[in-house]
Amino acid sequence: MQCGPYELAHSQVAFFPVTDPSCRRWLDVSACSRYELIHTRSAMPVKMLEKQLSLLRSIPLFEGLSSEQLAKVASLVAVRQYPARAVVVSQGEPANALFGIMRGRLKVVSSGPDGRDTVLGIMGQGEVFGEVALLDGGTRSATCTAVEPCELMAIDREPFLELLEQSPGIAVKLLHVLSGRLRRLSQRSEDAAFLDVPSRLARSLLDLATRFGERPRGTTSGIVITLKLSQQELGDLVGATRESVNKHLKDWARQGLVEIDGGRMTISDIEGVRKIARVLEE
Repeated sequence: MQCGPYELAHSQVAFFPVTDPSCRRWLDVSACSRYELIHTRSAMPVKMLEKQLSLLRSIPLFEGLSSEQLAKVASLVAVRQYPARAVVVSQGEPANALFGIMRGRLKVVSSGPDGRDTVLGIMGQGEVFGEVALLDGGTRSATCTAVEPCELMAIDREPFLELLEQSPGIAVKLLHVLSGRLRRLSQRSEDAAFLDVPSRLARSLLDLATRFGERPRGTTSGIVITLKLSQQELGDLVGATRESVNKHLKDWARQGLVEIDGGRMTISDIEGVRKIARVLEE
């Protein structure tokens, strides 16, 4: 998945001071892509450094690094905050930074030559993106948009490439990240080719439940999908119309398979949804 946030063009950036002198807020006037730079590499409070090191450890790409290696990574990082619905990355922009998600979730969308958008997936805490285009020096092949307020770490291209040369372990882990992305995209292609809409929708709900699900308090049954997606977004995710998604979800709600309350979905009958997804047949 060749996507990742792009640096804002200096000619399109407005500067707004904030109370903390170590922080800056930037606004991309042309694309309405806004983020707040939480800290720079040279001005970082000790408590913030400790928090950053803890967050870096939670990202699989940097898991298992020694304290010295982790400190080296932290010295390259700038942390940014994006509000919900902000465009973090624009398809076709040059790749000049690797990003890791410290908090929040993002939607990845690719636009085809005919103008149609394809949702490639949803990314959450601990995932990294922008690595492929960053490595080959190409452009971003997808647009990443914040689904909710996000906190992202950013490492510029040149320092990151130097880091890979000095830390082969990170390069190996990056290969695991890339292979996982390739497997997921391959699975999505197979699903689109061989499964009907109900099966694709059910598989998507199971995947969202695995990645963003929580058990309701006081019960051992059902899984609440904490990520709020509209039925249009679900349709985009599985390659179906909003009307089709609405019809199937209503049918499943009547059957007691799912519950929908205020845009939040609960899978009440996991095995029932697994059968629709044809998971048990494999």
